Amino acid sequence: MNNETWLNRKQDVTAQQLGNELILYDTRKKTTHVLNSTARRVWELCDGNHTVQDMERALMTSFSIPDGQDIANDIHQVVKTFVEKGLLKV
Repeated sequence: MNNETWLNRKQDVTAQQLGNELILYDTRKKTTHVLNSTARRVWELCDGNHTVQDMERALMTSFSIPDGQDIANDIHQVVKTFVEKGLLKV
């Protein structure tokens, strides 16, 4: 996966909001995943219309991250976890 990869959620994963967290349920694997606000924002951007670079720009705005701070590695880690858990199509 690189910064230009288009990421898309699998259709058999449902989402339910619980306070500031998002609960994902993989109906195929029967597994549940709890996302914090940062992972939740990344998940929302995994809609097939955003690249990792797009996500970086969106998170910089959403969380008021100072210019020059590198968050790409953090995004890659979250996306890697989503892929490893079988939640994304890459």
